[in-house]
Amino acid sequence: MREDNVKERQEDFNLLTQFNEGSEDAFTRIAAKHSGPLINFLHRYTQNQSTSEDIAQEAFLRLYKAAPDLKPVAKLSTIIYKIAYNLAVDHARKNKSRAAKAPMRSLYAEADCPDPAAGPSINPDAIFETDQQNKETAAMLAELPYTQQLAIILKVYEDRSYAEIAEIMSLSISSVESLLFRARQNLAKKKIK
Repeated sequence: MREDNVKERQEDFNLLTQFNEGSEDAFTRIAAKHSGPLINFLHRYTQNQSTSEDIAQEAFLRLYKAAPDLKPVAKLSTIIYKIAYNLAVDHARKNKSRAAKAPMRSLYAEADCPDPAAGPSINPDAIFETDQQNKETAAMLAELPYTQQLAIILKVYEDRSYAEIAEIMSLSISSVESLLFRARQNLAKKKIK
């Protein structure tokens, strides 16, 4: 495990310990640290900001209730994503009518944009092409089974390791590899059409 991961895990669980000892501020800091990336992950799946925020809020509520029993066996972000993953799958199953998806851009795409003060270096044609590609990618992802869709989002957009994806999805690493392989095959077939 990389030193950064060990340090992050230790910091998160120190905050969790402080929360368990009565510091509400510690939990607020945990939520502040992890809510943006979590909502972003959920938005890529649900394509609905309000739904993403609701699921994230429920995930943090469940973390809040489970905090006294949590042990530092996985990164706290992995635990939070696992809770959110289960909630997102439950939500999707309840709302099977998933409409055409919006672009797979992050909610915080403006953070990825070049500095506006740097001058007019943005090509409008390139932006249009990127938007079209994002829409096509989102539509193809929406056609995948839930597990394949979420595995792709976790790997490609969230840059999670196979071990983290396995933990989040309650699968073995070889199952995650197989799931991602099938998802990529399905996406390749859709792209050929």
